[in-house]
Order: sequence, then C-alpha cells, then structure tokens
Amino acid sequence: MESVRWGVLGAARIAREQVIPAVRRSGCGEVVAVSSASGRAGSYAADLGIPRAFDTHEELLADPELDAVYIALPNALHAAWIVRAARAGKHVLCEKPLVLGTGELAEVEAAVGESGVHLAEAFMYRHHPQLATVRELLAAGEIGHLVAMHARLHFFLPRDGEPDIRLRPDLGGGSLLDLGCYPVDLFGGLAGSDPDEVAAVSRWEGGVDTRTAAVLRYGDVVATLDCSFDAPMVDTATLLGSEGTLELTDVFRSDLAGGVGTVLVHAGGATRRIEVAGDQYAEQIRVFAAAVADPSTGTGDTELTRRTVRTLERIARATAPA
Repeated sequence: MESVRWGVLGAARIAREQVIPAVRRSGCGEVVAVSSASGRAGSYAADLGIPRAFDTHEELLADPELDAVYIALPNALHAAWIVRAARAGKHVLCEKPLVLGTGELAEVEAAVGESGVHLAEAFMYRHHPQLATVRELLAAGEIGHLVAMHARLHFFLPRDGEPDIRLRPDLGGGSLLDLGCYPVDLFGGLAGSDPDEVAAVSRWEGGVDTRTAAVLRYGDVVATLDCSFDAPMVDTATLLGSEGTLELTDVFRSDLAGGVGTVLVHAGGATRRIEVAGDQYAEQIRVFAAAVADPSTGTGDTELTRRTVRTLERIARATAPA
C-alpha cells in the first residue's frame, strides 16, 4: 500500500489525540507538516515530532513534498480549504461534517473533480468492522425485516471560559453538526436512500442548537435520533426488526471502549453478544491510502456523504428558529 505524506491543517485536539497517532499506526503514512493560523504550529509540531511547521495554511499547501492534507479546522472553514487544497493538488481527508450544506458541496465536488484528487469525510466509525457485522446480521435476517432505527450521541460540553467553537454559530457550531451527523450518516448508510420525511426540534443557546431530536422515514422504516451537549457520554444505536433487535453499545466511538464494538442480538427469546475489535481511526487512514493509490477503490462512500449532507440540511431547516 502506498505511503502517504500528510500535512495537517489546524493544530486541533482531534488531530493530536486521534488522527496523527492513527496515521502512525496505519503503516501507510507519515505526518510531515502542520499549519496553524493561531501561531501554535511550532510548539505543536515539536510536541508531536512533526518535521515542519507553517504559520499559514497556504504555506503548507504549497509544500511540494506533501501528498495529502487532513483538515481539522472549524466546520465553517471546511469547504473553502477543501477547495484550496484540491487546487493545490492535495488529496483531502476532512473532518465531519464535510460541508455546511448542498451549496458548499457542489463547490467542493467541482474543485475535486477538476483537480483529480481524492476527497473523504472523516467519519471514522464507517471503518470499524462492527458495522460490517451489523450489515451481515441484517442481510441474514437475524432480526427479520427492519422496522425502526434509533441512535443517540451525547456528551457534556462545559460552558465556562472562552466559548468552545462548537458553541459559535459563525464557525458552524451546534449539536446537530457535531454529533447528530453520526446517526444521520448511519441511517442513510443502512437505508441506502434519503429519508422520505423529516421532522425535528431543537433547543437553542446563543445561536446554536445544543439539543436536537429528529424523526425520519425511509420507506417503511422509521428512524429517530437525539443528540446534545448537555448529558454524560451516550453512544448507542438500536435496530428493531420484525423478529428481534440489534443493540450497539459503542457504535460511533468504539475507540473509547478499547476499540471493541459490541453488538447484542436479541432474537428467539435469547440474547447473543458479539464483540468486534478494530482500530477505526487507523483503518480510515488505510482506506484513504488505498484510494490514493487506486482511485476506483475510493468511490464507495461518496454517495453516502452526499446523502448525509442533504439530510442534515433538511433537519436544520426543520429546526431553524422562527
């Protein structure tokens, strides 16, 4: 597999704690540069053993020795920097949500198409093998016909000190984009379609949603989700079928459970526990490197990302304050 030389746009915690270590674990890449507009690139690079540091993202994109960039900037900056990276000839892995709406998505896809680079959204949970296990169980009819889906993702975000970027409307904050995007992506992936109907409600604080719940219908399957910045960590999904239930206890952040995704199969009056181990962040990097080496392997998630963008936009419209 091709070894990818990475640059990181943004001295972010997610890059420090998850993605940079994952690149190193993957065996198919190295992080060689980081950029930060806040002046933190030098100390960040020194702490993490990254050879080069830039005080502007433009300088990093101009580095001819980089193959790809990981964008860990605030949501509102994703589209602009994806476009600039693509035009600089860099492959792009961008944090979720990829863009803030379908208008930005069209601009991004045009730039990527013209440049011939690979673009992927950093939904790392897609790459954990527990999801393949769930698909196999559904296809085998373990719980009969799918009737309903429910997923929830919550964590407590402190309000003291400087406002977190997730609480800033100008930077694309809010619980829907930060957390609700995961259930939306899961539902769209399992249903294989956009929802036929969408309804949603939110609690608003300082111009962003801090609690959101949505109800969606995919043909005969109904789905519900809830997310917030106001509760202890919850990361679950339940798939209800005509003959049983699949319960996923760590569906999106299995890395917080030692890399183990647990699926409880409730069917036939009994419960079966399936534990699936995986390194979703490292596997995400391996899948990306494979797509860089052979672009035909990197097309599978493109339509799912489009579906997720469209559905998030519909939910946001449904919850917008009057």
